Amino acid sequence: MGLKPDVSALSASGGSSADGCAAPGADKPKGPDKPVGAGRRSEAPSKARLPLQGTASRRRVAGVCGHAGAAMATGDRAAVPRDSSGAAVGSGGAGLLGDNGLLPTTLTPTHYAIHLHPDLASGAVAGAVAIDAAANRRTRTIVLHAKAITIGAVAVYAAGDPPTAAPLAISRGVAYDAAMETAAIQLTDAIGGSGGPVAVWIHISFVAQLSSGMYGLYRCKYRDRAGNAAHMLVTQFQAKCARLVFPCWDEPAIKAEFTLSLTVPVSHTALSNMPVLHTTALGDLKTVVFERSPRMSTYLLALASGELSYIEAVSNSGVGRAPIVCRVYTAPGDIEKVRFSLDTAVRVLERLVELFGNAYPLPKLDLVAVPELEAGGMENWGLIFFRTVRLFITAQTSLWIRQKAVYVIAHELSHQWFGNLVTMAWWDDLWLNEGFATWIGIYITDQLYPEWNRWDNFTIEDRQAALSADSLKSSHPIHVEIKGSADIDQVFDSITYYKGCSLIRMLSAHLGIDVFMAGVRAYLVAHEYSTATTHDLWRALERVSGQDIGSMMRCWTTHAGYPVVTVDDDFAAGRVRLVQHRYLHSGRPTAEEDAVVWWVPLGLVSSCTGGGADGVVRAIMHERSGSFAIPGGAAARWFKLNHDNTGLYRVCYSPGALLRLAEAFRAGELRTVDIVGVLNDMVALVTSGYMRTSTLLDMLGHFREASGYAVWQIIGYFLEMVFVTWADTSQRLRDEILAMARSLFAPKAAALGWTPAQSDPPPLARLRAVSIPRAAWAGDRAVIDSACAFFAEFYRAPDRKPFHHDFTASVFEIAVRDGPDANYDCVREMYEDSRRWQLSEDHRMAALGAMACSRDERRLLQTLEYALSDKVLPQDLNIVIGFMVSSNHRSKHTLWHWLCANYHRIVARLGECSALLGHVVGTVIGDFASDEMAAEIERWFADKHTAAFDRTIPQSLEVIRIRAAWHRRDQDDVVRWFAAHS
Repeated sequence: MGLKPDVSALSASGGSSADGCAAPGADKPKGPDKPVGAGRRSEAPSKARLPLQGTASRRRVAGVCGHAGAAMATGDRAAVPRDSSGAAVGSGGAGLLGDNGLLPTTLTPTHYAIHLHPDLASGAVAGAVAIDAAANRRTRTIVLHAKAITIGAVAVYAAGDPPTAAPLAISRGVAYDAAMETAAIQLTDAIGGSGGPVAVWIHISFVAQLSSGMYGLYRCKYRDRAGNAAHMLVTQFQAKCARLVFPCWDEPAIKAEFTLSLTVPVSHTALSNMPVLHTTALGDLKTVVFERSPRMSTYLLALASGELSYIEAVSNSGVGRAPIVCRVYTAPGDIEKVRFSLDTAVRVLERLVELFGNAYPLPKLDLVAVPELEAGGMENWGLIFFRTVRLFITAQTSLWIRQKAVYVIAHELSHQWFGNLVTMAWWDDLWLNEGFATWIGIYITDQLYPEWNRWDNFTIEDRQAALSADSLKSSHPIHVEIKGSADIDQVFDSITYYKGCSLIRMLSAHLGIDVFMAGVRAYLVAHEYSTATTHDLWRALERVSGQDIGSMMRCWTTHAGYPVVTVDDDFAAGRVRLVQHRYLHSGRPTAEEDAVVWWVPLGLVSSCTGGGADGVVRAIMHERSGSFAIPGGAAARWFKLNHDNTGLYRVCYSPGALLRLAEAFRAGELRTVDIVGVLNDMVALVTSGYMRTSTLLDMLGHFREASGYAVWQIIGYFLEMVFVTWADTSQRLRDEILAMARSLFAPKAAALGWTPAQSDPPPLARLRAVSIPRAAWAGDRAVIDSACAFFAEFYRAPDRKPFHHDFTASVFEIAVRDGPDANYDCVREMYEDSRRWQLSEDHRMAALGAMACSRDERRLLQTLEYALSDKVLPQDLNIVIGFMVSSNHRSKHTLWHWLCANYHRIVARLGECSALLGHVVGTVIGDFASDEMAAEIERWFADKHTAAFDRTIPQSLEVIRIRAAWHRRDQDDVVRWFAAHS
């Protein structure tokens, strides 16, 4: 899936995202644990009246059905311990489920024929499902997933029986388990046999509900062909939300084929994973039947319905170079905004086919711009959903958003193979899907647009997000234990996405891209239309490389954390002695915390080898300590570990070695990407107590002439961290910190100016976009006055924009934060009437975010109230909060009091289980820097239901206490340094 809840539409920081699926309290199944109609015989539906009756759903495929069922019971899910009844060991739920919630394998579905008739007005969804299944053991109970669904008549038939045949059994009652999100259908008679799988056909009628959140099947606001406000229908089934729409075996390993039909208004365009087979008009309604899908997991099934327009292109990416029609669907008025995205999708698709050596497996590919979507994208097979900001790319779109769009499209398209064709067997291996898709998304973006230097951006943002999260004691292994349903949603995090990507990058750099991709291709062929585990990928790579990948990578996937390699250098002898220990943001680990010894690729370069890849010494450290030769020996003036930052570890150099590296960078001997790694490590080592804050402050002067935007982004980030941590110390210290930031960024902003040249390369555009807003943050009046003047001119004359579109978000923010109060009302007007100012989607979001940047607490509270109104989509609440936190250090107290006072309203707005709720909470509390605030926050949440984000709270509290410890440890050091340099 696309990146967790996507809150990064406007900044260069990653967003992320997870999907909550629990229905709100009003959408409860009958029960729990109370049979419906117990003690009476339910009516068996006539086979002549079943939906989708015919060979597509009723063909007798004893060999296929029996084989598939047997394979499922003994193959894909064989790793799950089960007892003789088929229940997972340690089963709960009346002996029907395991502690991890896995269903018994008594029955295995092979095909679902589903009919849905949603009522947009009432929210009810009338449905029926006919399931071809293998009865692997004799049973009187059908246990499947169902949440917020009322099951009606149920009948089981022998596969292949004529339409007039009597059922083998019908329902005598249904027991719902709300906690496990299951329904146990009690049958009047036993089905199945004792001699192996028996093919059966199960018919279930049911009523579901349109979800009030962005999961399951839900209504999404948009504008129809007449320009009127209307609702389209959209699904979000990942991770465990198919069970909200139809009864099913809602686990990734239980793959099946699907034939879907949908009854919708006749004006709607209905979409699903497969092309339309036929349509039947029913007055002002129509029923659309889609072609039968290949074998896939329930979470990949999808549908959309609304008055939609599309543009299309053709790619020869199918089997035997068959043409694949690629379309991008939007609301009718937005179709011209997606031409860049269509072109990108075709280019990415063709590149993926080439890389994987495997044709695109479906007959069509649709991309849909969805106005309300919790994540940045969702990889439904053949029907990929995106936030509008990820597909609406126009001439006014900023460079960063354009780059992000290409990456997200590549990420989601790569899932069509890695995740959809081959799926992780269980959510504990989610990193296989998301880590790989993140890596290949960046890899392809870098190939299509090498001038963007996309891996540099990964180094300073995504990789740092992984390293930061994984340095906490509350982190988790990348192969994570799933203890319960709520755990599934929470593993869509930076560890899964960005640590996963970092491990793939480290391994591919070690093996070489050709060898690595050969292993990936073998893995895809071996497990297509099935599931796999981490060990399956390692085995495929071992066969092509001849290396023991499993042993090399075991410590990285089964343990939380990563090492810091401490360097003791002897330049005279030409050697370095290295020691690895676990890196913890809170400080040096205990012996118990430091038990793991990692496999560490060193990637040594020196002044004698140069900074290029040809001179890299690829030594491996697999012991606690070791001595290694510096390339070039005693002749080397400097050396560096972790070439290209492909290794997932930090390096702690001696002060002397750091100075040599700084001088080498000033002399042009080191690339930007290499010094970025050094600076990032120094920031982490300062905040964790390995070195004093003053050591890094002293180093910053060496980089005044740096031209790489990544260097300046880290410098700005570090100074902001210092400011936030010491903001409550004194006004004088705040002024001194900002004065230093001004001395660095104001000259850079003045030299670059507001107006880019046509020939400016993208990195220079990014440098300008980093320097100018940072100078304004530091209080540079020249930048502030220019931005306010630009804003006033643009407001008066919407058709004459006096600044480059890369600066739109910055101009809006500066104008509200540092300009007259009237600018607040102006920017709100721009958000509400974005067409008048011809704002691109990302700039409309920038206008919303700018409303949160006022220094006036009254305006902040006004914005927060506005953010909970119907004027702002629930998915955009965290944009408001993110802007507020980053723009004004005092706002964290305002936000905390607002959260406490409005918590129930926020929960009602987002949904108690929504991953967005966890992101909102984390953003609100994340900037505090005192033990007292940590204790207050901990007390406040003690009696709240936090199952959907119970990892967010301890992680945030740990970060607050780490920042508080940094403040205590370096208080005198920081005050002295700024006093001496003011």
